[in-house]
Amino acid sequence: MSEAPAPPSPEAGPPDVAAVPDTVALHAALLKADRSQALAPLAAGLAREFNELLTRILGAIHQGGPEAAARAERACLEARELTRRLATLGAGGDGRQSQVAARDLLSAAASVAAAGTAVEVSIATSDPISPLSLDLEQMTQAFRSLIRNSVEAMTPPPRRPQVQLRAANVALAEGQVAGLPAGDYVEFEVRDNGNGIAPENLEKVWEPFFTTRKHGSGLGLSTALAIVRHHGGQIGLDSTVGVGTVVTVFLPSRHPLSAVSARPAPSQRFRTGRILAMDDDPEIRAATGALLQKLEYKFDVSPDGADALAAYRRYFDIGRPYDVVLLDQNVRGGMGGEETLEHLRALDPDIRAIAVVTDSGESVARACLARGFCGCLVKPYRLVELAEALQAVLK
Repeated sequence: MSEAPAPPSPEAGPPDVAAVPDTVALHAALLKADRSQALAPLAAGLAREFNELLTRILGAIHQGGPEAAARAERACLEARELTRRLATLGAGGDGRQSQVAARDLLSAAASVAAAGTAVEVSIATSDPISPLSLDLEQMTQAFRSLIRNSVEAMTPPPRRPQVQLRAANVALAEGQVAGLPAGDYVEFEVRDNGNGIAPENLEKVWEPFFTTRKHGSGLGLSTALAIVRHHGGQIGLDSTVGVGTVVTVFLPSRHPLSAVSARPAPSQRFRTGRILAMDDDPEIRAATGALLQKLEYKFDVSPDGADALAAYRRYFDIGRPYDVVLLDQNVRGGMGGEETLEHLRALDPDIRAIAVVTDSGESVARACLARGFCGCLVKPYRLVELAEALQAVLK
């Protein structure tokens, strides 16, 4: 049995970064263009992609069964990732950074980007790797986009589809990589043995909204480029049609930052096994209840802060307070999560509360901790994410 053709050799030389367009210039060009012309392709592309995802979800619902449910879940996760890419492309980073290990970054990105595929993903890192100080949420998103792009390049798949991830220390001389000063960097590689990129598309792939895939939004690579350059890094690309593609990312090594201080955990108390979930949407309350039931928690649900406060008081007065309270931060026509927590803490200073939010990112998590929450859960969340959030707080 013949093996799939090998990707380009590491000895082929440094990637071509000179052909990567300037992100600032690209965004400036979009801003200078007529607004209707700039928004039209974005709106059309997003409508098309979300429509495809909704069609897949509805089809899976009608088919029923565990395999259909898994397909629906994957489509939901793709929709969630699309909204995050859009938010990142518009925001350009929140400036919040933390110390991150290179291998952890690659593992986190690969676990989502390659989930549910037949692609074999391997990770190799030299030891030791210099520390990186970066926005973990955004950089994970950037590498997810790069890995997903490699995974999607496996159509039709080779005999043994592979994505190889690598990280190593490198010292760059002045002018060695276009746009980067001399210094110490961590060099990452995302290498696949897919179909490669046609020469006429090599420069276009970094442009927002450019895609050669029927269901693509054209935002993955442009978002990754924006994030990497926001962190003082650079991306290069080598590709050979029928052989594969190598994307190289350079990120500057940094001195470790001090750890983020989290709110001390409340004192250990008798566990009732009961959770209180507050959300103004009745369907979300029902869905959350179903997830909690699968996790074998007893639970109650509330539509707003006033109802949640009354429910908490009933159990607190008999000495059996809820173990954890899930508080939606955006409640229409009622008391939201932040205000509700203030009232609950006045009643019970040891309350354990998790903020349920719609925006992701380290800055959001920090803000939740600063307001007195013990954790943060981002909508839409899966069963495993809800379980992990509850376990982290209960520990």
